Amino acid sequence: MRTKTTNTMLALSVLLLSACGKGPELADGEKKIGVPVDELEEAAVAATAAAAPLRCPPKVRKGLNGPDIMALRLGMTLEEALATARCGLGEDAVVTEEKRWLDRIDTHGIELGTQFFTVEKGSYRPCNYAREWQECRGKFKWEHVDEVVSVATPGGPGKETAAVIWRTQNFRDGQMPPVDAALEALIGKYGQPQIRENSDAQRGYSAGYRDLQWVYDRAGNPLSKANPLFDQCRGAVHAHSGDKRARWREGCGLNIAARVSMSGKNPGLAMELTTVMVQQSDLYAQVEAMRSDLQRVGQARREEEIKEAGDASDVRL
Repeated sequence: MRTKTTNTMLALSVLLLSACGKGPELADGEKKIGVPVDELEEAAVAATAAAAPLRCPPKVRKGLNGPDIMALRLGMTLEEALATARCGLGEDAVVTEEKRWLDRIDTHGIELGTQFFTVEKGSYRPCNYAREWQECRGKFKWEHVDEVVSVATPGGPGKETAAVIWRTQNFRDGQMPPVDAALEALIGKYGQPQIRENSDAQRGYSAGYRDLQWVYDRAGNPLSKANPLFDQCRGAVHAHSGDKRARWREGCGLNIAARVSMSGKNPGLAMELTTVMVQQSDLYAQVEAMRSDLQRVGQARREEEIKEAGDASDVRL
């Protein structure tokens, strides 16, 4: 009885999610070029955020509503989201920041700040590159990754905002919660999902999975399967471990997806739990605003360069 209660509490403590959304696909593809001088300081804040002292609980604006994943909410600034993720995973968590996430976006020569970050905790040690270089990931060799939180934060310099949130928990032997408890905790947090998909196919160390999806309209109302928007808005994100893609469409709202992967040693236990969320309409507006900002700043910089070149030029033919 004690073991069952402990496992149930583990499952209940495992979850956290939020939001609704639309648009093109994500990928890598930004170009690092130049940042206008008046925006360098704002971009530097994002670049040094991970190195800042960790103060918990983090300072977060009031008024951010909707579901959450480990206290992370869509619409957080880069600084708020990164501090929240670091506080959730602890001082020893490893932070990785990337300046690429959106594909097919013209940066107009502007160097972007952090567009995507990952915070990981688990067992790791400094990697011996001479003997283990093939097993090294960055500076470390990971023995076990307990938890990974990733956040896409697209936006121009100083305007990076949390748009998609992923969380994957990898449970060690002896710490795996019951699959049913994990599913109950998800439903208790996010309500009844519109989509349930089950697979008992053995794959790798997993004995199958249980997938849940929640789909909302732009106003925050659950979409019924009879609504023509349902098929257009579903599937914006997938809770596949390692899958950091998303799509978005204007007029669609929050999408939440979760996958509980069952242990190959005991299918009644969850070996992995992944949750992800995106607000499609908000992300659509965010990307369009980013395009507009980059175009405006890039054009202003080009005009200034032409003016300076015209004032100082000495063309001799």
